[in-house]
Amino acid sequence: MDADRKRMEARGGYLAQHPMGPATRESLMVLAEDIERVLVPVQPAPEFRKGLRNHLLAVMGDSVGVRVARPSETRRRVLIVGATLGSLVPLCGVAAYLLRSRWVGNPQQAASH
Repeated sequence: MDADRKRMEARGGYLAQHPMGPATRESLMVLAEDIERVLVPVQPAPEFRKGLRNHLLAVMGDSVGVRVARPSETRRRVLIVGATLGSLVPLCGVAAYLLRSRWVGNPQQAASH
């Protein structure tokens, strides 16, 4: 029983995370031990598994294939033009800065704080 208790505490669940009084902690540990003794792992019956598999395969066979929605041709063109303009704006800014710095003769310095 002590080994089970140490194993439950080592799991780091609720009991390990929240401070509580010794009486509350003891009653929760006893409850957890009782639950572990009563609830045992079970496997579904082979008939159930086979029936579920057949049902899932039938549902998959009846469904229409998944299609990925593609944007319309107009929307696609708008997206391409927008992406192109979005890429050109920073390039135009850099070009304007370089041209201005060459015409003025001395490049601008960033303000230091």
